[in-house]
This record gives sequence, structure tokens and C-alpha cells, in this order.
Amino acid sequence: MSTQDIDLIFPSNTEISMFMDCFSSLLVSLLTSWLLPTTAQVTIEAVPPIAVEGETVLLFVHNLPENVQVLSWYTGLAALKSCEIERYVIATKSHEVGPAYSSRETILRNGSLMIKSVNKKDSGYYTLKILSTTSSSEIIHAEFFVHSPLLGYKTHRTPSQMTIEVSQSRVFETDHIILVGYNLPEKILGFAWHKGVLPLDHFKIASHSFITNSSMLGSPYHQRIITCDDGSMMFFNVTQKDSGLYTLRAISVDLVTEWAILDLRVNKPGSQASNNQAPESKPVTWTPKKQRRKGSKCYSLRRVPNK
Repeated sequence: MSTQDIDLIFPSNTEISMFMDCFSSLLVSLLTSWLLPTTAQVTIEAVPPIAVEGETVLLFVHNLPENVQVLSWYTGLAALKSCEIERYVIATKSHEVGPAYSSRETILRNGSLMIKSVNKKDSGYYTLKILSTTSSSEIIHAEFFVHSPLLGYKTHRTPSQMTIEVSQSRVFETDHIILVGYNLPEKILGFAWHKGVLPLDHFKIASHSFITNSSMLGSPYHQRIITCDDGSMMFFNVTQKDSGLYTLRAISVDLVTEWAILDLRVNKPGSQASNNQAPESKPVTWTPKKQRRKGSKCYSLRRVPNK
């Protein structure tokens, strides 16, 4: 084997050095792309999610981008001009009120919407439209519920008022839970569960009629819901997307409607409780302290899934 052949097999020191420089540059580039934080998603938190008439509600915006030009808040689920509350232009720091403005709303510098002296008509959905310099407009929704102080959701609760309890104090993704309704009307025609606070068909999870003795499930929940005729609802394999307000509505034979609201929070797996102890997850066969209706039956379109 000639010297030239050996040089072809074994690279020179210069070639090795060039290779190491290229490898180092590639490694730095890969590490940089892996370790750089991703852009956080804009979310809105209602504080509080369930308010008493006369209180102030803050729709707090998390992770607002730095390149925002205009912020616009609307009532309802659509960014319609007729439903615009207020618009805030960042460059001029100017506020422009819309047709839905009631003089009680204020857009803060961080994009949050503050609503003073809320009433029951303020309950429902709100829409934030964000116009930035680098992308098209972004739409985010929020909701909250306002109840009368006479109903006493927190401190004025009466023994006969409908309530909802969840089967465990902290809920984690993939848990199986039970949402239990209490104090439903004795002479009841039927009940329905909704996601959110508005009784709209496309937000309906399940309903039960005592006239026909049958239950119906909303199509997105066919595989994860079992309803019981005592008002309870078994919810399987919950995810963080299931977090939010849930409403149970019941109607009696005298056509009086009652309702109760639950704010469900689903945590990521492995997150710790405030005392740094992982809470014990209770199975779906959990029996609440309060007495449920005897002889209750449950309905579903499938078997109970195994965890």
C-alpha cells in the first residue's frame, strides 16, 4: 500500500480539526433549538369564575405576546362588531368603546378585562381578539357565571338548594371521576348536564327524562360518560381540556328550573398538592358522604373503561 493510499484512509490533522469544528457548530445549533423556550399559549382566567352580583370580575390574560397591536373584547363567542365592548390600541394607548360597552368595563395594559358591579345578565362567554405585528388575529374565549346573593352559592346556601360535588379533592389527567348532584327536585321531570353556564344544545353533555326513563349523550362524550338517574355523571379519562365550569339543570313537574355549577380543574400527572403530598386518587366506585337517591340506575352507550 502506497503512502497516497494511507492518506486516503486516515484523514490529516487539518481534516480532523475541520470535522470537529463542524460537529461542534451542529451540536450547539441542535442544543439551542431544543432548549429555547417555546412560545406560551395565550389563555384567559376568570377571577372569580363564579361571582356574586355586585362583585368585580377580572378576565385575566396570561402570556400576552409582546408584539400586540390591538386588543378587542366582545360579548359572546364571536368577534362581531355589534358585540364589541372595547378596543385598546397599544401604540397610542387609546381606548375605543363599542356597542356592548356599559361603562363598567376597562381593558388593562396587560390585555385583561375588568368588569365592575357584575349582574346575572353578565354571565356567559367573552371573546378576546388579538391583532399582532407578526401574525394574523388570534381569538381566545373566556366565561364566568354570576348568581344572586339570595341564592347563596357560598355563604347563603340553603339545605334545599341543588349542589354538585366531585369524587376527589384533586383531579388528574386520565382519572375517572363522578360529578354528583344533590338536592334535585323531589318531583322531577328531567335534568341535563352542560359544559359551561349556558343551556345551549352544542354544549350539552347528557340529559335524562323521567317521562321516557331514558338518557341521551352528546356525541363528543359517547365514549367517556355514564349518567345516572339521581343526577350523577361518571366521567372517564379526563384531560386538562375538560377543565372549566359544568352546570347541572333540573326541571320539576311544576316547570320550575333549578341549577348548580361546578368549577372543575384537571391537573397534570405528577403535580403535587399544597402539602407536597400526592393526593390519593379515589376509584369510580366512590360513595359520597351524603345520601344518594336509593335504587338509582345508570345509563351509557358502552362499558365502563378500565384504567
